[in-house]
Amino acid sequence: MPILIVGRESPPKERERRTVMMNKDNVLSVLEQSEEKEERFLAAWKRGVDFLGENLFGPGKTKTARRKDDLRPLRNAVEEAFGNESCGEEQFLAAMVSFYDPTWGAELAERIECDKSICGLTYNLDHERIGILCDLLRNYQGWDSDEPEVF
Repeated sequence: MPILIVGRESPPKERERRTVMMNKDNVLSVLEQSEEKEERFLAAWKRGVDFLGENLFGPGKTKTARRKDDLRPLRNAVEEAFGNESCGEEQFLAAMVSFYDPTWGAELAERIECDKSICGLTYNLDHERIGILCDLLRNYQGWDSDEPEVF
C-alpha cells in the first residue's frame, strides 16, 4: 500500500513514480522476510525433530538438513511410535505433524485423550516445547513439497 505524504502536492507523474518505487521496495522486503521466516521455521523444526527423535523424520538429519523437506515426518515411523509415546510427546508430535500435513496431524490428535484445539495440544507441554511450536507458528509459510512422501 502506498504511503501518503501530507504536505505540498506533488505532480501526478512524481506521485506515480514514488508509488512504484515504494511498492518495489515493499516486495523486496517481503521476499527478505520470507527467507528469514523460512530459516527461523527450519531452526525451530530442527529443535522439535531433535526432541522427538530423528528416526521419525527424514530422509536427512538435523545437522545436515538445509530445508524442511529434508526432515519430513516419516509416516510409518510416526504411526509405529505414536502409541508408545507419553501423552505430552504424542501431543507435541501431532502438533508438529500438522505443520507438514494438517489432516494427518488431526488424525493423530483424535487418538489422544485431550482437547483437540491448539490449547488442548499444548497445555501439558513444557516451556521449551511450547516455544518451539510458537516459533513454528510465527514462521510457518505452508509446506508445499515437490518431493514424494517418504514412508
